[in-house]
Order: sequence, then C-alpha cells, then structure tokens
Amino acid sequence: MKAQKAVIYFTIALVPLFIIFTVLGGIAKETEGGAIQRSVEWLTTYILPWIFLYWFIKLVRKIK
Repeated sequence: MKAQKAVIYFTIALVPLFIIFTVLGGIAKETEGGAIQRSVEWLTTYILPWIFLYWFIKLVRKIK
C-alpha cells in the first residue's frame, strides 16, 4: 500500500517539477509562456503516455 501511494505521489509531482525545471533551466528560448507551453507539449508527448501505459497494464493484470 505504501509503495502504491509513493508511485501516485511521484506521478503527481512529476508534472509541476518538469515545468519548473523547464522554466528555470532555460530550455525554451522564448518567453516564460512559451517555455510553459513547450514543457506541457513535451510532457504530453513523452511522459504522459508512459504513465498511461503503466496504469493500463496494472488494470489489465487486475482484471485477469
């Protein structure tokens, strides 16, 4: 139960941390609004599909 809560908290904390690192790290060369937009685009392209896949696999295993 503790491990499951840790995974949930890590997943929830990943989004704001990535946005903060992107804005402060200067990855995006435009204004702050552009940096946040690029970080959200990157997040939805690369990170969120893996999170969805993880939870989908857990669901399938639970159904079996």
